[in-house]
Amino acid sequence: MTQKYRPEIDGLRAIAVISVILFHAGFTTVPGGFVGVDIFFVISGYLITQILSGHPFSILQFYERRIRRTLPALMVMMLIVMAPGYALMLPDDLENLGQSLVATTLFANNILLLMTSGYFAEGVEFKPLMHTWSIGVEIHYYIVAPLLMMVTYRLGGDRATLPAIVTISLISFLFCLYASEMKPDANFYLIFSRAWELGAGAIVALIEPNVRSRTRSDSIVMKSVGVVALLMTIAPMFWLSSSTSLPSWPTLIPVIGAAILLLVLDKNHTAGRLLALPPLVGLGLISYSAYLYHQPVFAFTRLASLKEPSATLMVCLIPVILVLAYLSWRFVETPFRNRRVASNKLTANMVGASAVVCLAAGLAMHFTAGFYRSWPELAGNDPGFGPHQNVAFNMSAFRLLNLPFKADPDQVKILVIGNSFARDFINMGIESGRLEEQTLTYSDIGHCVSTFPPDLENNIRQADFIVLASGVDAATLPCAQNRIAQFRTVTMAKVLVIGTKNFGWNNNAIMLLPPEQRYSYRAFPSAKAVEADHVAANGIDPDVYIDLLRIISDGDGRVPVFTPDHKFISQDREHLTRAGAKFIGNILFEHPALKAISLPKNAGTKISQNN
Repeated sequence: MTQKYRPEIDGLRAIAVISVILFHAGFTTVPGGFVGVDIFFVISGYLITQILSGHPFSILQFYERRIRRTLPALMVMMLIVMAPGYALMLPDDLENLGQSLVATTLFANNILLLMTSGYFAEGVEFKPLMHTWSIGVEIHYYIVAPLLMMVTYRLGGDRATLPAIVTISLISFLFCLYASEMKPDANFYLIFSRAWELGAGAIVALIEPNVRSRTRSDSIVMKSVGVVALLMTIAPMFWLSSSTSLPSWPTLIPVIGAAILLLVLDKNHTAGRLLALPPLVGLGLISYSAYLYHQPVFAFTRLASLKEPSATLMVCLIPVILVLAYLSWRFVETPFRNRRVASNKLTANMVGASAVVCLAAGLAMHFTAGFYRSWPELAGNDPGFGPHQNVAFNMSAFRLLNLPFKADPDQVKILVIGNSFARDFINMGIESGRLEEQTLTYSDIGHCVSTFPPDLENNIRQADFIVLASGVDAATLPCAQNRIAQFRTVTMAKVLVIGTKNFGWNNNAIMLLPPEQRYSYRAFPSAKAVEADHVAANGIDPDVYIDLLRIISDGDGRVPVFTPDHKFISQDREHLTRAGAKFIGNILFEHPALKAISLPKNAGTKISQNN
C-alpha cells in the first residue's frame, strides 16, 4: 500500500522522543516520560501494517527497507560509543558495554537487560546502550509481522487479518496484565507484553479506510475526539511514574490516545494542526537518530561527572543531542534509505562490517572482563583477586547458603539473612579475619516473606546471632520491624541489622583525577542511601541497628573510595571488592556488637563448611 505522507505523525514522533529524552535526563516534571516508547510502538505498528496491507508484497523488499531504515544509523552510533566507553569506564561497566554491543548487534539487548537488571534499576543511567532494548522489540516485530500477514492472508484473505491481529493483541494485553504483577521486568522488555501496543497501531491501519469514508474529518465531534486523544497521549507523561509496574492498565490511556490520533487526525483538526507545526515535524524527522544518541550523551556525561550533573547541564545537552541527531539523519539515515545513493551491496557491506567490529569489540570487552588486568586499583595483576570483583567475589558467599548448623555447643553460630548486602557482610567478616572461627550459614530470604522454610526455621532456633543485612529503607522498614519482633518470639539469639552503604555518585570519574587527588578523594554517599540510612536509624532500636554509613563517614559525611593501598573499595558504589571487604570489615567489626559476635566460644572453633 502506498503511504501518503502525514506530517502530524512526525509531530507525534516528536512528542514521543521529547518525553523519552526528558525522562532519561532525569527531569521529575515528566516522571512518565517513558510512555514515549509506547507511543513509538503504536506508530510502528500502524506504519508497518500499512506497508504490509498491499497484496501481494515482497517480504524481501520489506526486510530490505527495514534494514535501510534501522541498521546503518544504529551501527554508526554503536561504533561511536566505543571510544568514550573505553576512555571513561571501569572494568565492570566496560564489560557490560561489551555485552550490550553484542546483544544490540544481535537485536537482543532487551533480553540482556532482562537478565542483568531492570529498566528502573540502580545504575542504568550509566549504560550508554540501555535504550536499544526497544529497538530489539521493534526488530522482533519486523520479523514476525510479515510472516503473520502472509499466513492470515493465505488462510482467509484480508477479512482474516483483522480478527487475527485483534485476537493476538488481546492475548498479549492479558499476558501483560499477568506479567506486570508476576514478572515485571519481563513484562517491560519482551515483545509478548508489547505486541498489543504494536497491535493497536496495526488495527488502526486496517480499519482507517473504512472509518474515514464514513466520517467527516472537519466535524465538531471528530475535532473534539482529536483534542481528547492528544490529551490522553500527553497527560500520562506527567502523572505516571516508574514505581508503577508498566505496561499495564494505565498504559491503555496513551496507547489508545495515540491510536485515535492516527485514526482521525488530518489538517482539519486542531490537534492535527498542532502536531503538524514545522518545529515538531522537523524533530519528528530526526526522532530516530535523536533516540539513538540521547542516552549515550547523557550516560557519558554522568560517567565523566564526580557528582550528579545539574538540571541546567542536562538541558544544555539537549541541543547537542539534536545536532548529533541531525548529522546522523542527514549523512547516515537519508543516504542509506535511498537505493540510488546507497546500493544494496554498499548497505550490506556497511552493516556487515560494522556488525563484525561491534561483535569483536564487544566480545573482547566481555572476555577480558573490561580489560580488568590493566587496572592496578582493582588488583588486576594479583591472581588472588581475579576479575568480577563485584560479581564472583560477592557470590562466593553462596557456599554457605542454607547450610545446617553443626551440633557443636562450643561453636558460635551466626545466621546471616539478606541479599547481596548480606553476602558483603559475610565477606567483610571473613576477609578481615573476624569470622574465621565461627560457624556461618546464610539465607537469601527477604524481609517481607511471611513464613520460613523448615531448614531456615531450624537454623533460627539454633543461632547465637542473627544478622539482617539487605538494606532497609522507607518501603522495607515495616517488614524489618516485623521480622525483628518475630525473631524475638522464637529465639534467644541476638538480632542485629546492618545498615546500608554507598561509596558516592560515580567511581568512573574519579579515575580522571590526577593520582595525588584520586587516592585521597572522599565522596558523598548518594542521597538515596543517606535517606534510607536515616529512616532505618530512626525506625530500628539503636541496640539492634548498626549504622554502617555513619561508621565509615568522616565529619563532613563523606566516605572513602580507595583503601590505603590504593585499591577500589567498590566498583559499583554499593558492593565491595575483596580489598574493600577487608578494609571496611576491619572498621565495621570494631563496633561493640560485632566485637562480641567475632569472639569464639573456644579458640579451636572454625567456620563450618558442612561438606
